[in-house]
Amino acid sequence: MNDEKCSCRLDVKGVAITGGIFWGLYLFLLALLAGWGIKFIWISKELVELISTVFPGYTVGFNGAIIGLFYGLVCGAICGGLIVFIHNKFCK
Repeated sequence: MNDEKCSCRLDVKGVAITGGIFWGLYLFLLALLAGWGIKFIWISKELVELISTVFPGYTVGFNGAIIGLFYGLVCGAICGGLIVFIHNKFCK
């Protein structure tokens, strides 16, 4: 083989930002929609209470949604970046 760059590599920063945005928006919308009484498969007050065991301060309502947005941005970015970093290490 010649000196080609590996085509299976992913951009760590791009996936980290994307993961943070998606997880942050999900936590934000989950707290808001559960506060409005909307109940669906992945939207309920019980799910917010379960997630609040991992993220202190995350509650149903607008204040909890803002806290969840912050947690989601940070946690999603770290997890997304880690997953891609590990993927790139094993990519040959």
